[in-house]
Amino acid sequence: MKPLSFWSYRESACALLAGDIPEHTLTNTDFWTLAQADAMFPVLWASLSTAQKETVKPWLLNPMDEHIFAAEALRLKNTTSRVLRAYNEANIPTICMRGVAVSETLYPQSYLRPHTDIDILFDKKHLMMAKQVAGNNLHFRPINAYPMLFKLGDIPLDLHIEPIGSERIQAWKHITPLNVDDFFKYAKEGKLAGEKALLVHPRVMLPYLCFHALKHSFERLIWLYDIALLAKQVEKQGLWEGVLQGIHEYKLERPCFYALSYAKEHMDAPVTDEFLQHIKPKMGIIEKRLFKRFMNHAVIPYLAERLFSRMLPSLSHRIEFWCETIYPREEIRAQVAGGGCVKCNFIRTRLKQVGRALWAFTKETIYLIRT
Repeated sequence: MKPLSFWSYRESACALLAGDIPEHTLTNTDFWTLAQADAMFPVLWASLSTAQKETVKPWLLNPMDEHIFAAEALRLKNTTSRVLRAYNEANIPTICMRGVAVSETLYPQSYLRPHTDIDILFDKKHLMMAKQVAGNNLHFRPINAYPMLFKLGDIPLDLHIEPIGSERIQAWKHITPLNVDDFFKYAKEGKLAGEKALLVHPRVMLPYLCFHALKHSFERLIWLYDIALLAKQVEKQGLWEGVLQGIHEYKLERPCFYALSYAKEHMDAPVTDEFLQHIKPKMGIIEKRLFKRFMNHAVIPYLAERLFSRMLPSLSHRIEFWCETIYPREEIRAQVAGGGCVKCNFIRTRLKQVGRALWAFTKETIYLIRT
């Protein structure tokens, strides 16, 4: 059987979510392997009828059993519960940025949304105490190369004092004014993992999820599915006006247009054409081609960098962004290097990445010339 391409997997996954998929795709192990790597497996498995599951099972190995999904989700949920309880007891207001915050508020069963780490957002003034709680109270082990990352076994706890990652690429702060204050300003008390928690309003959460998905070049389908589910929640609660205000306020029209257009087209998200027109960015001929490919399920190399560059307000900001992206600060270079000789490993890694980027851009240029 011919190996399944990633765009073909995405097309089939969206078709399965809509209840329309050929049987030969269901019995293609490449499809399910990609789905598992993409964190879409539980959702897609749950979408199958009982008869389809019986058809598929002989072709698959474990971990296809739904009990395994639930057990892994419970493990993460219990750890998240301990983390939230510890920060509540320390009187440190925190927000779960993704993870349980997405799985418990958007999915009918939280185990349908796998996640592997815990992301906590809090005010910078609590930084020292937050690290002490992570290490001393919760017994998470600090990771040397990453000053805000801790681990307990194989579960990472990622501490954040800002939501967009500008501590890594400082030029990102020129892309959007979205900051930690916005999360707490538009949050209300609720519960996550059985503990008291702050739940963020869709006015902030939807633009943030779109930004986060673009930051990773929309490389995982599950992030777009999260956005589709949140759009359905926004529609049900009649919150589109506030969401539109948030998108404009945080200047995140471009990532929201991409993500919501895909969710509308392929995941039945209730987004109107009028709403999309309000957030549609100006596109040149190259970006129009990129958008068309994205809508046709392509995962486009370095899409994040290319679109972020378009979102920056001036040429000087773009130059700053590309300089930081290609040759970041020393602590970031150490993370990219992944150990050993930082200078040697970083340069070797960057040369490979630049080579892949040039090859991808060359192929795109040839395609543009031919068409």
